[in-house]
Amino acid sequence: MKNTILFSLFLILSINMGLAQQNGINKIRSAPLHSGESRTYQAPYKDLVKYARQSVTESGLIIESSEKIDDTTYMIIGKAKTSAFSWGELVRVVLIDNVEKVTVRVYSKRRLKLNLAAKGNYTQTILSNIEAKLDFELE
Repeated sequence: MKNTILFSLFLILSINMGLAQQNGINKIRSAPLHSGESRTYQAPYKDLVKYARQSVTESGLIIESSEKIDDTTYMIIGKAKTSAFSWGELVRVVLIDNVEKVTVRVYSKRRLKLNLAAKGNYTQTILSNIEAKLDFELE
């Protein structure tokens, strides 16, 4: 009897956590495209999409989704794993092709506002990784 109650509570908690996670991903996906910090680069759009994807994973994030929104916009959603100390973070990288330049915008958000153990912001890490790849390409 006790085990059944504990299992039921665990199951309910797991379902609620899964729903909350999906809700957070939907919120960061639907946030205005101008949210977050941006940098503009004069480099091919296809190269920057590749570098952005690599930079997200090199930052320790898992790519949740990666999709072309339209002919000039690409969106990557990354998430940090939850741990014993943190509910993790969500990160959105949007790339906008403006003919001869590409704007990369990174929006980083904790899954829970009160999550003090979360890293909180992957923006500088991702942008620095992209810039390092561009510098390496120029050498």
